[in-house]
Amino acid sequence: MRIHLDRLDPGPPVLAEVRTPYGPAVARWRGELADRPGHYQVEWTIDEDHVAVRPASGPGHEIRCEGQLLVLRGEFDGEAELRIGDAIVLLDLPARPPGPLELAVPREHVELYPYSA
Repeated sequence: MRIHLDRLDPGPPVLAEVRTPYGPAVARWRGELADRPGHYQVEWTIDEDHVAVRPASGPGHEIRCEGQLLVLRGEFDGEAELRIGDAIVLLDLPARPPGPLELAVPREHVELYPYSA
């Protein structure tokens, strides 16, 4: 997913304030502490041991902050992928039917890995 890095909080942990096409997010930054604000292509990783799964609160894809939680809403394929726009988040959610889904995760358990596209 393409994001805009607004600011890094050196922490620990290093947290990034970013804007995505689906809303704002705060998550752990796995790039360099010296990374400048700007556009980055990132991969999302979520620590599933800290995820609360719930039915989607509305239609469409969304990323938002709820206090110290990061909420990701997308379409679950019923096997291992939550699709949020063009981004795919791999998950191990056994026996979960396909359809709209929300994940609520403490922001320090969501990681953003920047890479060159």
